[in-house]
Amino acid sequence: MQILVTREACCAQDDQLGPLDATYALEPGATLRELVEQIIRSGFLQYSSSHTSMLGKAGSVEIVKVYSSYYLPGRAPEYLVAASEPAARLLEGKVLRFRFFFE
Repeated sequence: MQILVTREACCAQDDQLGPLDATYALEPGATLRELVEQIIRSGFLQYSSSHTSMLGKAGSVEIVKVYSSYYLPGRAPEYLVAASEPAARLLEGKVLRFRFFFE
């Protein structure tokens, strides 16, 4: 299964250079945790000193909060739905969109 992931640009240069979308391949039965870990490992999500946290949503459902490993080292993702949930069930036919949020 292919999952389209988009992200908000962290600055004007990032907006110009991107990429602001990526596609991830999932094995059947892959969990949300496995997908999020794959996205983090890929380096797709970009941060800046003023934008250190991102919220991932599928449609109107908040899925996960992800934090910059540079600015917030050791802070693990916070799952807003069960991390063990099959990603396909949550995301089939949807885009996983990451936007900055401030706590």
